[in-house]
Parts: sequence; C-alpha cells; structure tokens
Amino acid sequence: MRHLDTARRPRHSDAMITPALLLALAVPAPLQDADPLVPARDGQLQCHSPDTARKTCTALAGYTFAADGTIANQAEVMLSSAPVIIMRDVAPVVVRDGAVCGPMTGFEDAVFTVDGQPAGPATAQMIRVQVTAAFAQLGTEGCTTYSPQGEGWLAEAVIDGQPRPDLNQLLIWVSPSEGYSVRP
Repeated sequence: MRHLDTARRPRHSDAMITPALLLALAVPAPLQDADPLVPARDGQLQCHSPDTARKTCTALAGYTFAADGTIANQAEVMLSSAPVIIMRDVAPVVVRDGAVCGPMTGFEDAVFTVDGQPAGPATAQMIRVQVTAAFAQLGTEGCTTYSPQGEGWLAEAVIDGQPRPDLNQLLIWVSPSEGYSVRP
C-alpha cells in the first residue's frame, strides 16, 4: 500500500476514482432503523463488486469502534488493474442524519502497492496526488446508504448531498476467514 523503475510508470484510469474507492472510504447509512454496521461490529468486511467464485473484491472495507464512539474505516482499494495498484487507508467516519459519512480528503497516510510490491516514495506520492485531486473534483464529503439487492446490498453514493448513481455498486459482507482479497 515496492519500488517501480522509472520505465514502468503506473497507468491510471482517467479519473483514478472507482466506485469501489469512493464507497470503501464512506460508510453505509442505517437501513430501516437497523444498524448497518452490525456485521462490522461482528468483525465482517464489506466486499465491493464481489466475484464470489474467485473470492475477489475491488475493495475490502472494515471498521473499528472506539470506546468514545468514534468509528474508523480501514479500506483496501484497487485503483488500477494493470498494473495492479492497491491503496490502503484509514479514515474517520460519522453517522449523521441517517447516513454514515466521511471526508473526501486525508490521503497523506495512504499506503500503495504496485503489482504486489510497496510503491517507492516517488511513485506513492504521484498516486497520492492523483487520488487527492480526483476526490477534490468530486466534492468534500461522501456518504453511502444501503439497499437490499439480491443476496447483497446496493451501496448508494451521495456526495455533498447529491445522489451519484454512477458510483453505486454491489457489495456483500464477508468474514476475514473466508479468504476474500482485493485483486483483479
């Protein structure tokens, strides 16, 4: 979240923002007055865009709950599939007005891997700048709500109060022992 030689610069998608990244860094809102974080409180992770046959996700998100009520979202997100670029980050989140929301800033401590190796300092900084700029273009705060969808959930994105259906995606809750991982 290893060094790249200068001849192998990562290729990034146009915006460098995937629905998985946005939704993994924002937390879901309560569904029908139920606590949507009950699975997280039991140690489960959100698997975004799951491939259940291969046990892969475009993002895995977990949550920790402090005694003072603060919630931290730990996200592992695939930014690119060729080369495989994965970002790991921890962000604070809050529950407000029926939604669980987080800032779309604060990537200073994000850690990156490229094809399974830690990104070197220059490469990590380049990726961090691109992620930060892409989020800045979207807005300042992202919120996510859940709706039941088949055997999983539809994570519905709202940015600065505006629904963003183009960023919605399916997810399932998985146990760490099930062996799901972030990969293409």
